[in-house]
Amino acid sequence: MTDLLNSDLLRKKLRLQRQSLSDAQQLHHAQQAKQYLHDFLIHFQNSTAQKTLNIAFFLAQDGEMPTAQAIEMLWQSSPYTLFLPILKSTPHDGHMVFAEYTPNSPMKPNQFGILEPSLNHPLPITGKELDIVLTPLVGFDSSGNRMGMGGGYYDRTFQFKQQSSKISSPRLIGWAHSCQQVTQLPTNFWDIPLNGVITEMGLMNFNVDKT
Repeated sequence: MTDLLNSDLLRKKLRLQRQSLSDAQQLHHAQQAKQYLHDFLIHFQNSTAQKTLNIAFFLAQDGEMPTAQAIEMLWQSSPYTLFLPILKSTPHDGHMVFAEYTPNSPMKPNQFGILEPSLNHPLPITGKELDIVLTPLVGFDSSGNRMGMGGGYYDRTFQFKQQSSKISSPRLIGWAHSCQQVTQLPTNFWDIPLNGVITEMGLMNFNVDKT
């Protein structure tokens, strides 16, 4: 109970920190991070020899670092196909699938009021079919641990990365303000660590893959 309480208090504190950033700070951070994302994608393609990439992103809310500028950049780059998550909730298993996202994608709000692409246009893919996932987060630490909003959607969706030492894809990259970094996060055995985090300060890489 104490660990849960501490996590909830930390989550609240970190959310307030990012919400306190001014609009000008938010946009400046997003502009800086967009360039670091561009450089990361170029390096990733060169190192893996992949000509095209399936990239998942998200629509920012609640003080999260804005994603609109980076999404526009990805739309303008033909090697990249952009996807957004769609929440799939059952009584015992909330997870995500991913639908292609273009400027013309039909959208609808999910149960949290966040816009998602329509499930039927086009048909969604699973997390295993992605190359890179830019994830939202509330907090992160230097070991690659990630604190989300508490729903567990990302951990359940990418649980397969824990099931085999041969699975390194997709790369999970946090997208956050540098003020969201903490010294050490509380963790659970089901938590899926990040491969890196992009902030307005640059890209942090974490050696979390077992390969």
